[in-house]
Amino acid sequence: MFYTANAEIKIGGVTISGVTDVEIEQSVDTIGGQAKITLPRNMRRKDGKKLLDTIKTGDKVSINLGYNGKLKTEFTGYLAHIVDGTPLVLECDDSWYTFKHAPHVTKSYASVSLKNLLKDLFKGYEIDCVDFTFSGGYIIKDVTPFTVVKKIKEEVGFCTKLDEENKKITCFWAFDFKGFQKHTYVFGTRNGTLLNELRDRKLAPNIAANGLKFVKKEDRKLQITGKAKQKKGKPLTVTVGCQEADAEKRTMNFGSDVTSESELKKRVETELKNKSFDGYEGTVTGFGTPQTKAGDTLKIVDTENPEREGEYLIKRVKLKFNGSGFRRENELSYRIDN
Repeated sequence: MFYTANAEIKIGGVTISGVTDVEIEQSVDTIGGQAKITLPRNMRRKDGKKLLDTIKTGDKVSINLGYNGKLKTEFTGYLAHIVDGTPLVLECDDSWYTFKHAPHVTKSYASVSLKNLLKDLFKGYEIDCVDFTFSGGYIIKDVTPFTVVKKIKEEVGFCTKLDEENKKITCFWAFDFKGFQKHTYVFGTRNGTLLNELRDRKLAPNIAANGLKFVKKEDRKLQITGKAKQKKGKPLTVTVGCQEADAEKRTMNFGSDVTSESELKKRVETELKNKSFDGYEGTVTGFGTPQTKAGDTLKIVDTENPEREGEYLIKRVKLKFNGSGFRRENELSYRIDN
C-alpha cells in the first residue's frame, strides 16, 4: 500500500494544508512542548487576504497529521511567535501557554503538600502527583503559575505532563512510572526463521533509524545526591554511586518525611539500584505510526537478541513532518519492566 503524508493545521479561524514542514518536540523533562510550522512563499496569502492579517499571536493552534487523509491530532496549543520572512515560520507553545500568560500569583504557606499547592494554582484541574511536602513553608511572590511549577520541578526533579483535553496535570518520578500509552517498535532481521516468528506474532519491523546502544548495569556511571529537610528544618544531603569525574550526576529531593541521614542514604541507594539496569539508551526513530508521545511506554522487540527486549519510558519525542512523510525520534529513559 502506498502512503501519502497529509497535514491539516488550524490557526484561529484559518485552516492550512500545504505546509512545507512541521517540527514538534515534547519532553517530560521540560514543562511545555513546542511546534514550529514553516509555510511556503505562495501560502502567504489565504482566500485573497494576507495570511498575517488573519492570524495573530495567542490564536489557538491544532496540528493534525497522518497518511492518506486519515489524520490524528499531534499538537494543540497557541501561536506564540510569528517570524515574518521567507519562508514564514510560526512558533507555537502547547497548552502551558495559558499559564505562562496567566495573572501573577502571590501566596505563602507555612507547610503544604505539592498536590495542594498545585490545586491552588490550577483550579479545575485534576492533580496526580508525587508525594512531596514543603514542611518548611513555601512562598510565591508575583509570578505566573507556569513560573511556579517550573521552579518547583527544577528543585524537586519530577517529570510533568499536561492533558488539556481531560484537564489533568500529572507529576511523576520517571523511574517509577508505567507510561500513559503503550507502543511497540520492532527491530528488523534478515533471518527468515525470525521473520516468520514475527509474522506469527503479528509483528513487522517498523524502525526508520536506530541510535540505541545496549548498556549493562555494571557499566552505567551514575551518581545520585539525595536531599531532604527534617521537620525541624535541618537539611540533609547524601551522595552515592560512581565517584568518577565523567559520571552522570542527578539530584533528588525527598521532602520532609526523612527522619535521619541513615534513612536518607538507604532511600538514595534504593533509587540508585532502580536506575541501574541492563537496557538500551539513546534514540530510536519510527514513522508516523504508532503515535508515540513523551510519557508513553515503548516496548522494544528484538528477535535476534530476545534477552534485550524490554519496555522503556519515552522521555522525549521529536516529530518532523514534510510532504514526503514524517518521522518520530524517541529518546528513551528508564527501563520500566524490571
